[in-house]
Amino acid sequence: MTEELFREDAYLKSCTASVTAVHDRGIELDRTVFYPTGGG
Repeated sequence: MTEELFREDAYLKSCTASVTAVHDRGIELDRTVFYPTGGG
């Protein structure tokens, strides 16, 4: 499961993450600062 860092700090711009899976549609990370419904 991806740790959703944006829930703790909405202004976070970067983090260190590891790739946990690779799929045809992309990759999965263990953590992210990307807010999926944020647009842009």
